[in-house]
Amino acid sequence: MIWSENKTVSPHDLDLNNIMSASAILRALQDAAYDHMYYTPPSMDDLRREGKVFLLSRISMTVYAPIRVCEGVVAETWACESKGVSFLRCSRLLRNGEPVAELSAIWALLDVESGRLLRVTEYPQSYSNEPPLDVTAPARIRIPRDVEMTLAGEYTVSYNDVDINRHVNNTNYPDILCGFLGSMEGKRAVKVCINYIKEAPLGDTLKVYVTPGEEEDSYLFRTVRSDGAVNVEAYIVLDKAES
Repeated sequence: MIWSENKTVSPHDLDLNNIMSASAILRALQDAAYDHMYYTPPSMDDLRREGKVFLLSRISMTVYAPIRVCEGVVAETWACESKGVSFLRCSRLLRNGEPVAELSAIWALLDVESGRLLRVTEYPQSYSNEPPLDVTAPARIRIPRDVEMTLAGEYTVSYNDVDINRHVNNTNYPDILCGFLGSMEGKRAVKVCINYIKEAPLGDTLKVYVTPGEEEDSYLFRTVRSDGAVNVEAYIVLDKAES
């Protein structure tokens, strides 16, 4: 079952280039996924009452064109055939019937009391699966531990970063990371791949490391919590904002 909903781009979604930021695009796609589960239960709140919570493991997002204020887009999202403890969900934004952003996301379902990851066969979803998207951004990031990375700076997690779980909301990471690439004037993120490894709790200070990637204007990131644990690893590719 493909869930579809109409959206209008808000001024609050825009960055300094007057286009939707990478985090705003990811947020619109995640909002559609939340609505899909809300209106075809079990919802996120239903699962929380059962002591279960979905945790995002990794995303791969491609943005094909700039998206501007007051443009009407259609958000589509659906569950895909999954196995083991990895739940695959795909989403996209359409403008005039053409995709302007596509997302592939892997989630894990945690039993909070036991700390056990639940298998796909233990989750009674109420809708059918659909075929996955072939997102052009890499599906997985692997940064060898011996790769030399430069400390770009530190980031302290504050009130505006966190959600009800009291750690950085997954949709905030693209813009946080882009903030360590110098000026984003005239640039936009066109590929965003993130491995979510450990949550970044409220008040923690992250060390942000970066090194150039293999593609033109691409970057590899690793963020490290104050306890030394890796928080996220990411790969971001930039292009001209007007391209």
